[in-house]
Amino acid sequence: MYARRRLLPFVTSILFLGVLVGCDGGGGEGNRTSTINGRVTSVLARGSFKKEGFMLSFIKDILGFSKSAVAQGSGVSGIEVLAFVNGQEVDSDVTDEEGTFTLSVPGGSNVLLEFRTEEFRVSVEVFAPEGATVNVTVSLTPEEAEVEEVEVAGAIRCETGVLSLSFDELSIEGDGEEDCIRAEGNCVLDIEAGSVLLSGCERCIDARGGAELLVNTAGDFLCEAREDGIRSRGTSFVRVSSAGSIVINSSPENGIRAEGDSEIILLSDADIFILGREHGIRAEGNVFVDVEAGGECTIEGGESAIRIEGNSVVNTGSCNLIGGIDVDND
Repeated sequence: MYARRRLLPFVTSILFLGVLVGCDGGGGEGNRTSTINGRVTSVLARGSFKKEGFMLSFIKDILGFSKSAVAQGSGVSGIEVLAFVNGQEVDSDVTDEEGTFTLSVPGGSNVLLEFRTEEFRVSVEVFAPEGATVNVTVSLTPEEAEVEEVEVAGAIRCETGVLSLSFDELSIEGDGEEDCIRAEGNCVLDIEAGSVLLSGCERCIDARGGAELLVNTAGDFLCEAREDGIRSRGTSFVRVSSAGSIVINSSPENGIRAEGDSEIILLSDADIFILGREHGIRAEGNVFVDVEAGGECTIEGGESAIRIEGNSVVNTGSCNLIGGIDVDND
């Protein structure tokens, strides 16, 4: 059933960044200003080098940007940092003695950051979501760029447009009052990550309206939610594909909840575990839910493993259902 769904071509790509508020995938004119806070931790030169030999390595500050952080290495001060949008310079700054800099840029824009010294000039493009604060830590080295870790301190939001995000590691720790990832309206959101950890949010994933959301991870997908783990409604479509295990835990409500005419697909090459205090999976209306695991699969709910209402279809293959199936076709 889900094979008929095809995502639009993704025209916006974010290679690596940390955001403190959500994004809408739109493009830049007239949007709220965004802020880029950065820190150059080191400038490493090994003997003679060519200018083009320098690349950038971005590492997200896990707990947020701190200007009191002590810069490592030498030569981090006095570096000119310029921000360009569509070829036009929009802001600039010079790193202080700790290597820090701050730039204001148009929200929802692809921003080219250029670092200039007497010895070299290097640049990299990042995306600044509307109204966001983007925190980056920069190391200038003669080697090829390496992304060690990326964490997102706040939620990801997508309301309109087409947006593609890519992370080495995606980790969102919520405050219990918002969703970790929300796609709504006509948003098409694609997330690629080495691993995914979503915790402390109302819902790990919430898809609404006609939104389409794909999450693909080469590692594990781990979700711990204060309400439903993954929720879809309207005509939205959610697919989580993992080469590792998929673990969804909702202590107070449902592991998965699908409503309206929405679809949720879980695909894992390894194990799948879905736990909900009420139901492991709750399907209401005319929804389609498909769970496919290459390894062990367990779905457990305090009231029932699966609750089906209306004309919904739930396919769990050979999953072990703890709590049975509750069907209400009225």
